[in-house]
Amino acid sequence: MNRFKKFITLAAISMVSVFVLAACGGGSGGGGDITAAGVADGSEEVTIGIAWWGSQLRHDRTSEVIAMFMDQHPNITVNYEFFDSGGYWTALDTRVAANDVWDLFQLGSNYPEYRNHILPLNPFIGTVIDVSNTTQEFIDITTSYNGDIVGLSNGVNAQGIAYDPAMFEAAGVPLPHINWTWAEFENAALAISATHGHWGFGNWGQNEGIILTQFIRQQGHELYHESDIRALGIDNPSTMVDYFRMRQNMVEAGASPDVGQMMLITDIEGDPVAMGTAAMTYVASNQFVALNNAAQEVDPGRQLRMTVLPGHPGGYAASNVVNSQMFSMSTTDCEGRQQAAAMFLNFFANSIEANNILQAERGIPIMNHVRNALEAAADDAVAQTFAFISMVGQLSDEDGMGHIIGNPRQAEIEDHINTQVERVITGQATPEQAAQDLLDFALFIVSQN
Repeated sequence: MNRFKKFITLAAISMVSVFVLAACGGGSGGGGDITAAGVADGSEEVTIGIAWWGSQLRHDRTSEVIAMFMDQHPNITVNYEFFDSGGYWTALDTRVAANDVWDLFQLGSNYPEYRNHILPLNPFIGTVIDVSNTTQEFIDITTSYNGDIVGLSNGVNAQGIAYDPAMFEAAGVPLPHINWTWAEFENAALAISATHGHWGFGNWGQNEGIILTQFIRQQGHELYHESDIRALGIDNPSTMVDYFRMRQNMVEAGASPDVGQMMLITDIEGDPVAMGTAAMTYVASNQFVALNNAAQEVDPGRQLRMTVLPGHPGGYAASNVVNSQMFSMSTTDCEGRQQAAAMFLNFFANSIEANNILQAERGIPIMNHVRNALEAAADDAVAQTFAFISMVGQLSDEDGMGHIIGNPRQAEIEDHINTQVERVITGQATPEQAAQDLLDFALFIVSQN
């Protein structure tokens, strides 16, 4: 059986049963521990495991890159498993309980929950893993935690606002700029709605938690505590009141969808900006191309633009680069497997050939030479995305806030944020009541970690 067929077979088997990762002993030298040097020079064979979640497109591209890596390193066998997002966390938690985590496993902003199962990459950075084509800032804001590099970013995203410049111009409203404020944002939405009869801002969706977290961060605070998962980074609801008040004002003025109208927006292709019924919408940078394509299907002459989130006057960066996902290394004590895993991370991040296959599906690559190679062949919408990440990355470097902090109970808190927004815009709570209720709920939930 050739190597390609072998790892495809192993992947298929792993979907119905959990394979056991190879022990460290028993390399080609016979019985002894597999060494890092032996793996690096190809004289010793080793098997590693890797897992991730995502779409079928991600699975297909990643498995193709794994095949390419094994062709270049015939002494390394990579067994892999892939899942949808729900199945992945169930499988990971099962392995955590058994202390049998894959050598490389994909994580997002919830990595603090798994920090005891992550082997810091610091010893491999600059030796096995080449980071000379990125910046320390990109590493710090994506995968650095208490001085440890807890993974290698598979790509970065940033929060932003996609907008239709033609609607702004037709309403006589100035276009968004890099330092625009939440007051300017609200006034623009109200003016466009009054002029066109369209929504000024179309789709908050399930992104209220992301936007509110950034709203708080722009004031110099984090919603979640950096080092204590049982605590928050704020203790006063005042940091959230103005957000709820803005949401209330825009819905009452007809400048933003109400609860019932929001429920009809189910995907990026159906976003009101794509449909031509809104001037602005929230977008993650890796969604912009799909949004722009959807808009051009409705009207081929349209060309959307993207800018940073509004901010507070004199505040911190309006948008920040966030780690889309990363591969972290588990705490195996086998130096041969550690070496092989680090070699794979280096290949995944630095190979232009591999990234031509991956096509920034996980986010914009943090390596300059990879980003430049992909950008050279990009169309206008993709080029905008790359330029946006570079701009936001510079803003993030300047504000000194570091990466955005997550929490294991983040999903529950974001659900409650959505609930409080609904209460405010339906008149069941004042902005002050919603902010206090959210703070009380979040403090209780994180205390259960």
